Amino acid sequence: MITWATSDGREEGGDRVVPAASTIKLFVASAFWRSGLDPDERVQVPAVPWSVADALASVTLGDCALLSVAFSDNAATNVLLERLGFDAVNEEAARLGCEQTVVRRLMISDGPQNLTCARDLARGLAAIEEERVLDALGRAHDSELPLLLSGRDVRVKTGELWPDVYHEVALVDRALGIAVCSQPAALPSEVVRVATSLFRVNPS
Repeated sequence: MITWATSDGREEGGDRVVPAASTIKLFVASAFWRSGLDPDERVQVPAVPWSVADALASVTLGDCALLSVAFSDNAATNVLLERLGFDAVNEEAARLGCEQTVVRRLMISDGPQNLTCARDLARGLAAIEEERVLDALGRAHDSELPLLLSGRDVRVKTGELWPDVYHEVALVDRALGIAVCSQPAALPSEVVRVATSLFRVNPS
């Protein structure tokens, strides 16, 4: 099933709760930059699958915030989650207007799934004002959406727990948040097709 929502209020099944996968990293990074933690503090990064931060000789908290969003780095995200605590991330998600988004475990770990919905993702991303989060999103290159919306400023975060879920959430022209969630996982091309159609319906 595919559900979607936009930050201007359009949606179809936008409140359907799904595993958040890596989209939760948006709220982790936003919480970090508001936390007062020193971004220049050097940290040890325990190894976690599908990560690069644990292979680097020297990493700061600020590096972890960048890597968690730009490269969807699981190890970097876990460092931030352990320093921030789950409550701080959940409070940040709520501050950004999310009603059903909750972090409940580290990335690639046992325990209950982190949760969200398309409505929360679209509204939450549109509400993020921290330039360092948006800059990190601009460095991500794991979605075709920027190619299909050529000439637009498109910042995208994907989330995948294959074959259970695949999601994309984007901020277009710093104005419109678009989130498309699928469970079971739809092909990325199908999710991007839906996201593209939502922008073209209401490009203002």
